[in-house]
Amino acid sequence: MDLARYIVKARPGVLGGKHEEKRPLRQLSALPVKRYVFINRDSHPDADIYVAIHQAKDLPSPVPDYQVPHCHNTDEFYYFIGNHSDLTGLEGQIIFEGKVHKIVSPACVYIPMGAVHEYKVTAGNGSVTVLFRNRGYTHEDKPFDVGKGERDFARYAAYIFKPEVRPTTEIKYHTDAAPGTRYVFVDGNLKPEANFYTVVRSVAGVQPSQANYVDMHRHNCDTQHIAIGTGPELTGLKIEFQIRDDKMVVESPVGVNIPAGTPHSQRIIEGAGHFFNFVPKSFYNDGLMS
Repeated sequence: MDLARYIVKARPGVLGGKHEEKRPLRQLSALPVKRYVFINRDSHPDADIYVAIHQAKDLPSPVPDYQVPHCHNTDEFYYFIGNHSDLTGLEGQIIFEGKVHKIVSPACVYIPMGAVHEYKVTAGNGSVTVLFRNRGYTHEDKPFDVGKGERDFARYAAYIFKPEVRPTTEIKYHTDAAPGTRYVFVDGNLKPEANFYTVVRSVAGVQPSQANYVDMHRHNCDTQHIAIGTGPELTGLKIEFQIRDDKMVVESPVGVNIPAGTPHSQRIIEGAGHFFNFVPKSFYNDGLMS
């Protein structure tokens, strides 16, 4: 079996390509963040999701605004991760309907369909993972309604929340032999209306002797992973994937799409970085097949 249909190297984000990326950007000579595209229609034609990363490093001071106010036809999520061991070290802001809200890593930002917003990183080093629930996302430039931003300030502020550190054994087919720290960035407890699950496993110093910690299992929906390392160009994290009867070891940065019903498992086997799991359910266990 050709595992390349499931596991694809991330590429630098550019305008153009087979499917042109239309983005709500201001006219700047260069972006202050470096973009990598992990999952889109080019890399994973069957995956109904879009995932990219904005890497923040050596930011200018001050950081210029690089988006215009806009909204989307699908829900969007930002996952802020700083370069410190506890995921701190990165700051940003999001403007909902003309009112500024500060973001301090680690943090998840939920942006419901139709919410008018504008975002940027403002200080520090780290990464912002950007996820659209539908790969066919579009944006509409739209001016802020400042009155709405003031009236609904508390509701918008609640769209920014901290992840929780939880044991691996709260989900089926996984054990606490897993390395590193498991951060639940969003699920039905943290943001019920999002109906989405994202976990990030942050690891350092993993050795090839790392024990297995995920049993073979299947989902009733498509699920996705991305892996980013702490090395140059997001390298430095190695993962062994088993999909059906075939195994493959890959190094970050990679994006992975697992179609519904496909038996699979994975094991981080070397290095340092962050390993993401996305499931379009409120809770991980809701997406499992028996």
